[in-house]
Amino acid sequence: MAIPTPEFHFLYLGPGLSSDWFFIAGRNYWMHFKPIVIDKLDQVALISARRRIAITTLARRDTAKLVRDNVAKHYPKAYHDPLVYDYVGEMQLTLDGRAALNQRFGVPEN
Repeated sequence: MAIPTPEFHFLYLGPGLSSDWFFIAGRNYWMHFKPIVIDKLDQVALISARRRIAITTLARRDTAKLVRDNVAKHYPKAYHDPLVYDYVGEMQLTLDGRAALNQRFGVPEN
């Protein structure tokens, strides 16, 4: 299923993830797609609710449910693109693959 192209795309570093998760795992992804990188989910609220928003979340297994629940509760209209990995190398493989295939969310966009 293709999703509409968002007007704003956030990449959220979940609780407990150091900047290494972004600088190692997300470098190529960021260079290709230029999402707005945030470490506090409430920063999404700065964008009007009328805008199409996508939130790619990076989380470990132990925090993934909390992240998912927070996105659903506070931003129910946003497209949520959760990525859950316990190791930075595994996350990097996925994000690098997405960048190489030009698939921001792992699926084709409209």
